[in-house]
Amino acid sequence: MAVIVLLLLLDFALTTALSWFNLAFLKRRASSPLPSEWAALLDTSRFPQMVAYRQAHTWLAQGARVTDLAVTLGILLSGLLPALAHWAAALPAARVVQGLAVLVVLGAISYLVGLPWGLLSDFGMERKFGFSTITWKTWLSDQVKSLFLALVLGGPLAGVLLLLIERAGEMWWLPAWVFVTLFQLLIAYIAPVVIFPLFNKFEPLQDEALRDDIFALARKAGFPLGGVFQVNASLRSTHSNAYFAGFGKNRRIALFDTLLEQLHPHQILAVLAHEIGHWKKRHVLKGLVEGILLSGLGLAVVAWVLDRPWLYTVVGMEDLYRTVGPVGPVAAVGLYVFGVVASPLGLLLSPIANGISRRREYEADAYSLELYDHPTALEEGLIRLTEKNLSNLFPHPLAVIFYYSHPPLLQRVEAIRQHVAARRRE
Repeated sequence: MAVIVLLLLLDFALTTALSWFNLAFLKRRASSPLPSEWAALLDTSRFPQMVAYRQAHTWLAQGARVTDLAVTLGILLSGLLPALAHWAAALPAARVVQGLAVLVVLGAISYLVGLPWGLLSDFGMERKFGFSTITWKTWLSDQVKSLFLALVLGGPLAGVLLLLIERAGEMWWLPAWVFVTLFQLLIAYIAPVVIFPLFNKFEPLQDEALRDDIFALARKAGFPLGGVFQVNASLRSTHSNAYFAGFGKNRRIALFDTLLEQLHPHQILAVLAHEIGHWKKRHVLKGLVEGILLSGLGLAVVAWVLDRPWLYTVVGMEDLYRTVGPVGPVAAVGLYVFGVVASPLGLLLSPIANGISRRREYEADAYSLELYDHPTALEEGLIRLTEKNLSNLFPHPLAVIFYYSHPPLLQRVEAIRQHVAARRRE
């Protein structure tokens, strides 16, 4: 338990330090004179608002971190876990159902702990800076739908895992790996046409000229495209985005209506060419394979950990573990404790994943410049999106290493310009 608590405290200290280093670095850089080439490119009048937004975000995140740490330590040290497991074990139900009861209670605690901070973000900070447009009616509807999906999708997934833990022996993680992989592929396939429309309205892109240009761009790249849709994202926020979703006949491009308002058509095409670049460079396929392999490795580690008696001894469940074994409510508690430990370890491994992701972003940028013959459109679009969203133009290098899956804007624009210059020399 001392090791687990120490891991949590180290994780808290590291994330806190990174957040405040990041804010201090931004304040210093935003108040310093910029090189002439950047001063002419960026709207420096928005720098004070960018700093204020990042500061408010940092304070809000810090409050959420403190609360989460306090609740997690309370759950681990208060005796709640063994009490919860004994309560569930006494239920007149199968072990799998008892385990699900434990997970539902712990999930409800996590949901309630995060709820106030989500409200402060949606109806406080984000609204203060002119981003949040969500109404209480929409927020309530989102909560109901999200909880419904968590039960409908998460319940069967967790139930199958608990059943395999109980019935499939020490190698339960192998059939679980197959099931989880198939489950994820199914969700990826149906999400664009079943899940996403529960929250947003998807309509065929109304700008016919832009739609024709997008299809022409896709054909030029050999990218199979099922449709181009605009999303009423302004229902909740003025933040803008675009994404590809699905595969097969369900592959589609979704453009936020806020993006359509904020960017010119040539900038949108450059951004979409970047997304096509991820497909062309097989980043999507590589990410899928990497995700499948990592899920298998993760399940194998979980199987090993759940079979260690010390996992249950440290939380005061040795008696129940000896009585029923690592199944049902005992396994559910083991999964929770493993998740608690895995979170800090995941942060320490994040620089590897983020480094790979940033490299792929540079590759997709380079492909965009080759596919769409407009040398300045991509950098113009990226700059405009960054300024509109008040994104951090000057992140701390350590924050980039641990948190940034995309390169910072100035580094990204510099790489784009170098690529354009190299093509001109050719």
